[in-house]
Amino acid sequence: MKNKPVLFTNMLVNMGIGLIMPITTLYIHRTLNKSLVTAGYVLFCFSGAMMIGNLIGGKLFDSWRQKPLMYVNGIGVVTALFLLGLFPQWPIYPVLITLYGLFLGGLNSAINGYIAFLQVQDPNIFNNGYWFASLGMGFATFMSGILFGISIRMVFFSSTVLFLLTTLLIRLSFKTIKKHPVTTNQGTTDNGSRHALGSILIICLVMVIIWICYEQWNSNVSVLIVAKHISVPKYSLLFTISTVEIILIQPFTTRLFKPSFKAEKMRIILGLISFALSYLAIINTGSYWRYVLGITLVTFGEMLALIAIPALLNRFADDRNRGTIQSVGSFAGSMGRALGPLFGGYFITAFDYSWTFLGMFIIHLLLIIPVFMLRMNKPK
Repeated sequence: MKNKPVLFTNMLVNMGIGLIMPITTLYIHRTLNKSLVTAGYVLFCFSGAMMIGNLIGGKLFDSWRQKPLMYVNGIGVVTALFLLGLFPQWPIYPVLITLYGLFLGGLNSAINGYIAFLQVQDPNIFNNGYWFASLGMGFATFMSGILFGISIRMVFFSSTVLFLLTTLLIRLSFKTIKKHPVTTNQGTTDNGSRHALGSILIICLVMVIIWICYEQWNSNVSVLIVAKHISVPKYSLLFTISTVEIILIQPFTTRLFKPSFKAEKMRIILGLISFALSYLAIINTGSYWRYVLGITLVTFGEMLALIAIPALLNRFADDRNRGTIQSVGSFAGSMGRALGPLFGGYFITAFDYSWTFLGMFIIHLLLIIPVFMLRMNKPK
């Protein structure tokens, strides 16, 4: 397996995220004694700052020096988390968690841009990166509850150490990227740019919709499950099942789908079908096995679509804009995660769970049409 230091760095970043995010709402609501609405606003500020960080980080990756950009954002994350460990009180908590989101977005965009350059020589790096990220996230979410039971400071200081190791690993193992000059035919540049922009917008729309719907599993499905007299530990077990499935099954997808535009497009289409069926599986049911089936279909959707999307985006990029294009994809994912609980809550309140999930089933199937029509621009 190539580029192990980069893959390990990606795992450390996701471990740092996985330690903090599962306990954020719980900490704000139960420990800081703030309402769930306030917790939602804090998470929205975090997601919004992360989106801004995504865009700024991607743009600077293409126009500035890559490793110093990673250092700045890595140090910013470490500083914000260290201060959170020292002062986990209101009102400084939401300020620091928002700063953490801003620098985390920049760091993620820089690392994704770096991986996009490496994909030219290592076609499977996005697949391998997702596997390492899932491994780190699964272990961190398990440890999060244990550390939180000891002290919230343990959570923040542990995450601080992980991001400090990330920054050191970038310093020691990442090589400076050598960009190759890009030559263009003036007669085809404008048409090619418009074609690429249209394709990128379609892919980003897919990302936004997928994550708006996916976030229901992290928010509103928990309320539904409890209402169906299924315990909270059984709900938490669903995500353990998902992580185990990714770790065991995802390496085989590399063998089934060879890196190519056609294969990546097919993966997104199959992923959309799998996501669609996951919402159909949990309509109007109180049976736990149907939720297990649903989360399994979601997991297959992840392994198919969410891994293929950054690789497909990279096919519309060149050495002038790889970081920017990857950051736009990250921005779309962050937007979907930010809007998911808000949109889900609105539609469930207006139409109930069954109609909301049926709508999600339909919209995923409709997204297949624009994805199927995606084409690579071939210069004359």
